[in-house]
Amino acid sequence: MNYCFAALNAIGPRVPQTALGRRVLLAVSALLLLPLPSLAHHPLEGRVPATFAEGFLSGLAHPVIGLDHLAVVVAVGLLAAVSAGGAAIPVAFGVAAMVGTGLHLAAITLPAAELVIAASVLGFGVLLALKDRPQSAVMIGLAALAGLFHGFAYGEAIFGAQTLPLVAYLTGFTAVQLGIAIAAFLAGRQLVQRSTARLVQRAGLVICGVGATFLATELLDTLLA
Repeated sequence: MNYCFAALNAIGPRVPQTALGRRVLLAVSALLLLPLPSLAHHPLEGRVPATFAEGFLSGLAHPVIGLDHLAVVVAVGLLAAVSAGGAAIPVAFGVAAMVGTGLHLAAITLPAAELVIAASVLGFGVLLALKDRPQSAVMIGLAALAGLFHGFAYGEAIFGAQTLPLVAYLTGFTAVQLGIAIAAFLAGRQLVQRSTARLVQRAGLVICGVGATFLATELLDTLLA
């Protein structure tokens, strides 16, 4: 894993390699080592949750087993730590994700959903990597738009479920997203307080790599379809 940190040092100006900074960068870099088959997004092997427990566990797993979803949630938390928008950024993402799931359950289709999801990963990585970011209202709006499409994808795993597992699923994926975003937020704040905020920009470069990979894959699949 030290190779990841060394590669990031080669990209931009050298910054203090604090223990916390190394842990944050290595944790984000580890996203790239997760297997791409996680894109299946089906913790119950495609079976619709039938009980409260199944719905809750499926909700907890869904944003984690999908690398694209996980990368965006981490990015949202880090952006909240280094942007004027603050906590409003992950809140907008989380609320919009629930709305997006509702749209899917209502059989309302969002166009080019997978392409937009992949592009959102790349876009949020770029926002993190920038030194000067857009105004907070723009950041919050982008977070809401991304959350809408990611939530739409979450809806696939619960489509056709009864009310109880559905409520449990919504509770589960909201809770895990909030937990991941808070962890990323706290890590980002620590880096800012220790004057090593540039490490957050380098984490953004890693997320850019994840997003570029997903976007290229989606574009290729679209062209070959």
